[in-house]
Amino acid sequence: MRSQRLILAAALAATAFAATLGTPSVASAEGYPDKPVKLVVPFPPGGITDVIARSLSNHAQQAMGQPMIVDNRPGGGGVIASDAVAKAPANGHTVLLAAIGQAVVNKHLFKKLPYDPSADLVPVSLIAQGPNVLVVNASSPYRTVADLLAAAKKSPQDLSFGTYGNGSSPHLQAALLMQRTGAAFTHVPYKGSAPAMNDLLGGQTTFMFDSLITSLQHIRAGKLRALAVTSPKRSALLPEVPTFAEAGVANFSFSAWYGIHVPGKTPPNVIERLRREIDEFAHTPAIARQFAEQGLELTSSSPADYARFLATEDKTWSAVIQQAGITID
Repeated sequence: MRSQRLILAAALAATAFAATLGTPSVASAEGYPDKPVKLVVPFPPGGITDVIARSLSNHAQQAMGQPMIVDNRPGGGGVIASDAVAKAPANGHTVLLAAIGQAVVNKHLFKKLPYDPSADLVPVSLIAQGPNVLVVNASSPYRTVADLLAAAKKSPQDLSFGTYGNGSSPHLQAALLMQRTGAAFTHVPYKGSAPAMNDLLGGQTTFMFDSLITSLQHIRAGKLRALAVTSPKRSALLPEVPTFAEAGVANFSFSAWYGIHVPGKTPPNVIERLRREIDEFAHTPAIARQFAEQGLELTSSSPADYARFLATEDKTWSAVIQQAGITID
């Protein structure tokens, strides 16, 4: 499948990630790591988070001399994966590749989590960000956002949207769209982006908010129709597709983003070493260029800057969640 080829191509492009994920002691870089490193992903294989993880894994393994194992742990809105990392030894051998759900919104969705999100997981760096796109099946009668909204207002029970799960970023984007427009849609949650996309391609759901990098192949193949991108400006990869502002929906934009977190009490020197290695990964030209060609920008940040970014996102999406009444339990 083309998604699998994308993962393989991203992995083969990784050639220079001299990564050590650190230990709690001030050991020399040459002595680390002394066992495989686990990179925990909260979603099944095939989605954008998995694509990033496998590129990072391949890149890291070549320099570290130890395997970096991608550990896909889907389910529970990312709580299963987050809890596994939160309770892992703070020795740099277990890290989390988080999306907005795990990094920000779960604490607003669950009445009680099995870990303390503020103390048991600490931010290291952003690693990637990019626009999402609202897509429908190519055979859909809806050719514009206005068409979709008009149909939803007329017969809301007939239109549905698939997401990666309850409270996931596509769910939040759809909730924000409904809040901005007054339209109503039926939510169909899945355990990951791949099964949600499969049902959209099969005509079981009406539309989906998805990352540009995973939808682009289907758009170019004529299987999906893009109605709007969530970025403030049009994407160079889809110059003919309008922004939501251009499509008539004001004050609506979203950037899909991903970041690295480690267990609480991970020593500062470990976090700093990991941040430096993420920076090297993000600025390796071949890898950055390949992701950019798919609509995703690799990036990096200091732990402090990432923490401030998370605080801003928390303020925005906690308000959306509260207004929409989204809960998990």
